[in-house]
Amino acid sequence: MHDEVRASRRLIARRRALGMGGTVGLGAVLAACGASASGTAPSATSTPSTTPSAGTDNDLVAMLDAVDVAGTSPEATEGPYWFDVDSIRSDLREDRPGATLTLALRVQDAQNTPLPDSVVEIWHCDAGGEYSGFEVASGGPPGGGGQSTSDGSYSQGDVESEPTDDGTYLRGAQVAGADGIVRFTTIYPGWYRGRTVHIHVRVHVDQQTVLTSQLFFDDELSDQVYAASPYSEHSGRDTYNDGDSIYTDAGLLTVVADGDGWLGYTNLGV
Repeated sequence: MHDEVRASRRLIARRRALGMGGTVGLGAVLAACGASASGTAPSATSTPSTTPSAGTDNDLVAMLDAVDVAGTSPEATEGPYWFDVDSIRSDLREDRPGATLTLALRVQDAQNTPLPDSVVEIWHCDAGGEYSGFEVASGGPPGGGGQSTSDGSYSQGDVESEPTDDGTYLRGAQVAGADGIVRFTTIYPGWYRGRTVHIHVRVHVDQQTVLTSQLFFDDELSDQVYAASPYSEHSGRDTYNDGDSIYTDAGLLTVVADGDGWLGYTNLGV
C-alpha cells in the first residue's frame, strides 16, 4: 500500500455519517435550494484554455446537452459495498490522496426534463482499491457485517451491507438544483481485482431509489492517471472495460482536463 494512502487512512477518524463534520441535513439543503433561483452547487474548478470551461452554469449545461442521451440510464448492481452513509456533502475526499475529480451529473426524466430536488448518491474505491466501511473486505465479499435496511434522510427501505469499520470517505450525496445538476469533488477512483474502473451511483426521489447504476472511464485515460502516484503503487490491474461483465457504453463518462485534475460529466435518465 502506498504511504500516502496508508497515512490518510490513519488520519481519518472512524465515524459514521451522522457524526461527520461538514455535512448538513437534507431538509436544510432543500430549504436552501428553494430560496435560491439557481439552486446550484459550487462551481467546478477552472479549466485550461484547451478544454471547455465548467465555471458557469450555462457552460456546464451546454456540455451536458452535448452528451448523447438515450432515455433512461441502464440499471446496474449496487455491488457488495453500499451502506446508507446518509451524508449530504459535495467534497467526499476526507484527505484521501489521488487525482482530483470533479463530477457533474444531471438527473432528468425520459423526456429530458431536469428533476430538481432529486438526491444523487455516489460511492467508489480509493486509489488503493479499497472502499470505506469495508477495508478488511474490499476486493471480495464483505465480511462479518451481515445486512440491514436503510432508514436515512434520502434512502428508505434499501437493503444495505453492514460495514466492517467506521470509514466514510468517497461516499456522499447531493441534492439537484432547478437544473437537475449536482456536483461532487472526489478523486479519480482506483481499481480492484475483477472489475474495471467505476463509480457507483444512485438516484433517490422522495426517499425512494429510482436508479442504481455505475459510471465508467475510458481505459486509456485510466492508464494515464494510474502512471502517477499514488495509483502507480497499486500494480497488476487485471480487468478493462471490454472484459468487465457490468460495463456498458451508456455509462461511460465524458472526462476532460480540469486544472490539475479532471472533470467528468454525464446525464442520468430516470
